[in-house]
Amino acid sequence: MNSIVTQISNKLEKKVSATSELIEGYLKAEKAPIIQNIASHLVKSGGKRIRPLLTLAVADLFNYKGDADTYLATAIEYVHSATLLHDDVIDGSEKRRGKTTANLVWDNKSAVLVGDFLFSRAFQLMVRTNSLPVMKILSNASAIISQGEILQMGVTRNIKTTEEHYMEVIKSKTAALFVAACHASSVLTNTKNENIEAVTNYGEFIGISFQLIDDYLDYIGSKSVIGKNTGDDFNEQKITLPIIHAMNNASNNEKLLLTEIFGKGLSKTGDFERVLEILHRTKSLKFTVSQAVSWSDRAVFSLKELPDSEMRELLIDLASEIVDRNA
Repeated sequence: MNSIVTQISNKLEKKVSATSELIEGYLKAEKAPIIQNIASHLVKSGGKRIRPLLTLAVADLFNYKGDADTYLATAIEYVHSATLLHDDVIDGSEKRRGKTTANLVWDNKSAVLVGDFLFSRAFQLMVRTNSLPVMKILSNASAIISQGEILQMGVTRNIKTTEEHYMEVIKSKTAALFVAACHASSVLTNTKNENIEAVTNYGEFIGISFQLIDDYLDYIGSKSVIGKNTGDDFNEQKITLPIIHAMNNASNNEKLLLTEIFGKGLSKTGDFERVLEILHRTKSLKFTVSQAVSWSDRAVFSLKELPDSEMRELLIDLASEIVDRNA
């Protein structure tokens, strides 16, 4: 059986193809060919492109007939790719989508500058939508994502991070672009305000669910599923929901160990396995999945009042598939 992502892609085949052509076409930089080499290394590395696909799906949901949705979808993908390039430099990551990260293949400076190039291209593409409201939504989202990156730096090694604070981080860092994809695309179609609100909420809720499953998979996922090394968050002392929940439910000795590893950065051989044991004993991984399911359910509920259609049903199923990445 085809995945929901594949089913949506097949339904929107012409739009997806047009967007792919734009994604590849706007990578060209005649005066600095290395830009295309580095950008292509990431952009063409086999990601599912869920965010641009969401953009096209929402446009189809409200029967949009123009071509501005493809420019918007391309801009969304470029913003996402730019943030990944910057993330990998900040985190010192070694794998992205199963490939060696651009900052290791080339260098940090080049990766950062190509990320900046992709942001610039995204804004050029926004202009081509000929919609000031759309440009406002996406430019605001870019600012929110940048703030989310700073917020995340603030929780790294901060073992006292609360669940509420962490949710603010992922709403800004991850969910904001899902929100922008759905919000801007719905505004482009000139649908009524209640429809715009419904799909905007949907974008936020599946974005949060998506990140929570990523948090879970970092501890037990396979490279083929997550496209990076298992334990990256652990190695970077990132405080994610499983660790926050564990700190609230662990024994005193376990809390001391978590504080040594994440609060002081004093990890040693075998600590990943010890932390994994704590996460299982405190049911912190199960808790994280349950929270992801809860946000997915909210995403589904947000679409219930929309007119019945094949695309609405596919988007409802997509919310479930995002959670089921842990299968």
